[in-house]
Amino acid sequence: EHMRCAAEAVARVPRFTRAIQARPRTRAHRLTHRAEASTETGGSPEGTMLLLGLTGSIGMGKSAVSSMLTEKFRVPVLDSDAVVHELYSPGGDAVEPVAALFPGVVDPDGSISRPELGKFVLGPDNEAAMAALEAVVHPLVDAARWKFLDDADKADETLVVLDIPLLYEKGYENAVDAVVVVSAGSTETQRARVLARPGMTVSKFESIVAAQVPDEEKRERADFVIDTGCSLAETERAVGRLVTELRATGAGRAAVWSRMKAERAGRG
Repeated sequence: EHMRCAAEAVARVPRFTRAIQARPRTRAHRLTHRAEASTETGGSPEGTMLLLGLTGSIGMGKSAVSSMLTEKFRVPVLDSDAVVHELYSPGGDAVEPVAALFPGVVDPDGSISRPELGKFVLGPDNEAAMAALEAVVHPLVDAARWKFLDDADKADETLVVLDIPLLYEKGYENAVDAVVVVSAGSTETQRARVLARPGMTVSKFESIVAAQVPDEEKRERADFVIDTGCSLAETERAVGRLVTELRATGAGRAAVWSRMKAERAGRG
């Protein structure tokens, strides 16, 4: 089984790469007209830094792949959850405005209590409160994302990763040039992994899964798939193949960062 998984994990990289090159690009990560023209004539494309979205359902191994990217292959990764955690930490930029909206959500240490905050914003009856929270937090997350990308650009990085757990659920495909989905390829494996976590229950697991786009659909929509239903070593080889491929050819399909800079310059 491991040998089969390894073969699939590695083979998926060139298979999806050929699909990307052959099929018409209809999403926002399509090359700009200028980039297409310069590529066709042999010049350098307008975009030089590829934004790769990393996502995957709960228990599929996304965190492990994210760690491989940063620690083994030195790819800059921005973890959206980590950004929010920092914003909610003592002294974080979100603490004061969130506390003003929802009294009583600040812990004694000065951080935002997620369980207390959840009482205000979670559930179908609290959509207006969630919208108010997002109106405060999203601009702060956007600012952190911009700084991350700007720093990477100045460091001449050709590949960066945006780790977005709910990429498809929130419609963030247009914020990246391509998407890689991490999947164990089996709902049984996913279920076993998640239920082994401390404090996890069957009902909680089923509630989380019901709120996420199904793994099969994510794999169908993805530009790349990394299989984690194998050993860590086998998955790491697949990640390495993907990084090598994108560092070598990513500039030819990088467009989002150039568009973001142009839009920011236009507003200025």
